[in-house]
Amino acid sequence: MGREMRNARLPLFAIALFALTGVAFASSTHFEIAPTVPLSIHALSLEANRDVEPTFETYRPTVPLIERDTAATAERIGFYPYWVTVPPAQLPYAFLSTIAFFSIEINQSGAVTNVHGWPDGDLVDTAHAHGTKVIVTITNFSASQQQTLLASSAYRATAISNIVHQVDVGGADGVNIDFENLPVSAKANFVTFIGEMDAALHQLLDNPHLSVCTPAIDWAGSYDYDKLAAHADYLFIMAYDYHYSGGDPGPVAPLYAGGIWPSWCGIDYTLDDYETYLSPYTLAKVVLGLPLYGYDWPTTSAAVPGVATGSGSAVLQHDAIAMAHDGQHGARQWDADSQTPYLVYDDGGWRQLWYTDYFGLAQRIKFGKLRGVGGWGYWALGYNRADSIYVTTIGREAGDDGP
Repeated sequence: MGREMRNARLPLFAIALFALTGVAFASSTHFEIAPTVPLSIHALSLEANRDVEPTFETYRPTVPLIERDTAATAERIGFYPYWVTVPPAQLPYAFLSTIAFFSIEINQSGAVTNVHGWPDGDLVDTAHAHGTKVIVTITNFSASQQQTLLASSAYRATAISNIVHQVDVGGADGVNIDFENLPVSAKANFVTFIGEMDAALHQLLDNPHLSVCTPAIDWAGSYDYDKLAAHADYLFIMAYDYHYSGGDPGPVAPLYAGGIWPSWCGIDYTLDDYETYLSPYTLAKVVLGLPLYGYDWPTTSAAVPGVATGSGSAVLQHDAIAMAHDGQHGARQWDADSQTPYLVYDDGGWRQLWYTDYFGLAQRIKFGKLRGVGGWGYWALGYNRADSIYVTTIGREAGDDGP
């Protein structure tokens, strides 16, 4: 089933309102206003670190990918942003089948505008020596540029040629495409682009990886899940930012929707939606992306749900957990509806910090396994402890023995 009729689930007046304002409603029986589509944590982080120079040495890797002793039972993808200073030797390879270097940027004509230090020879050589693939994430977060690029067969060909070149010179094992806030008018052309990308990678590599970042909630119906899944190995669901920095406080990656939260605000709702629109494919085609960060909002009061008085600040998971135990930010509280920990504290004004700790992430991995997802992943490696013990601990608590 294609996704041309995605908005058929919304009441007609909501469709019209969405077209005018970018605001949609989640249910025809229980009207709840959905947030306007904001910049993702991927886009915000890239912009915030645009002037950061990579600390690693750029060189062409030489170590081939070794074969692990045991075959992977699930895909495990960790994004590795170029600004992260955790060295490759300290990454938890036992719990990672694929590392996605973030990112190489392209523009509307398919030209590469910034490689951010790629190729990262140390990352590729170290990962390959542990039997972990390395892929390059290709980013463009401009809807107008995406429209221009995808509508032109010549621009698509240029982009694909340039991407394949970066894969080749960097010794990478494939590609992750991260085009967010895709205009619905570019939906079909995006599918064509992913199909062309798939064909080009198979000409270069014997067993290439190709994944596509997709939203937790596709309000506009811009992503044809089933048609994309026909070409890509995985759809990487960014199952975070259900509450985002520019909105009101709440769970960033709620496990369950409903209760005091909207009926669409939960990973369970997201997987139900994907399961419907992936057909004839199953959730084995998706990787459940999970956050290693939270948001700390200034609020009007200690009430939950709260009202923000300003934008939330991203807080790394390790720092959030430390705040929950330092005795200065109130006691760790638990939202039973979304299965999420949070803090409410007074720092010259009320603040709310919503995050997901070891237990919460392990819950979400277990839930994904029960639902039959093809794997899980993290935004982003290095957003925990310097030695990445955090991801290792999550894996053990989730009953994950690694690939």
